[in-house]
Amino acid sequence: MSQPNWTRRKFMLGMGATAAIGAFSSCQIRADRSAQGLTEEARAIQPVVKPGDVDYPEKPDITVGYVPVNDCAPFAIAWQKGFFRKYGLNVRLSREASWATSRDGIIFGRLDAAPVVSGAVNNARIGAEGARHAPLCAGMTIHRHGNAMTMNKTMWDFGLRPWYEYNGNLEAFGQQFRDFFESQPLENRVWAVVLSSSIYEYFIRYISAAAGVEPDKEFRIIIIPPPQMVTNVRIRAMQGYMVAEPWNTRAITGNAGVGFTFAQGKEVWTGHPDRCWA
Repeated sequence: MSQPNWTRRKFMLGMGATAAIGAFSSCQIRADRSAQGLTEEARAIQPVVKPGDVDYPEKPDITVGYVPVNDCAPFAIAWQKGFFRKYGLNVRLSREASWATSRDGIIFGRLDAAPVVSGAVNNARIGAEGARHAPLCAGMTIHRHGNAMTMNKTMWDFGLRPWYEYNGNLEAFGQQFRDFFESQPLENRVWAVVLSSSIYEYFIRYISAAAGVEPDKEFRIIIIPPPQMVTNVRIRAMQGYMVAEPWNTRAITGNAGVGFTFAQGKEVWTGHPDRCWA
């Protein structure tokens, strides 16, 4: 029997799909696409913390927001497997349309907690980028890296290649990058990130400026929720974006050559924070 031809990208895509399908297949999904109640696996878990115990949670009923990217898997699996229930928590998972709604859900009290992109907490604390001024805090960094920058097929056809192929030759990349922009009409110069002042916007601005392209003058940076990234590239509403997985992989394997991964976040800044728990 022939062995499957696994690649790292196929493996990660498969694992992400398996985790999401497995975790949410038995959820009680309401019209608002939130998950609540208990699965059979969760019911089988014996709580180690019970009402009346000294370490029983002060607030056992909580709502946690999530955006459908790979890093929601720990919360989905904890809900599915009953890990929340084991420690006395009754958790409802609320699917959010964007990182901004996750941030605002916490600010206005609709959510008790949520993972948010780096930058969202700072926005709220200083009342910048459309966020209401609020004393949010980041309890922890959930993970580092996990994101990438995708460019569309037109940029590939023009001659641009993944960052690692330039072997650190910023001058060569910069010349190709600038030549491409000069070949495009102004209305086509559009890139997307998931939230203003997110780590992704910093990266796009950094790479562009290093290549000699001024973001505020030569192209627009718009805000698009992660699940809409691939579609907007496919219909040519924008040329590139930076987002967490699986939406970079989907541009390649899920939509037959819509785009290519230009750079992983860790290639730009090793060890950078990506998602925080707010």
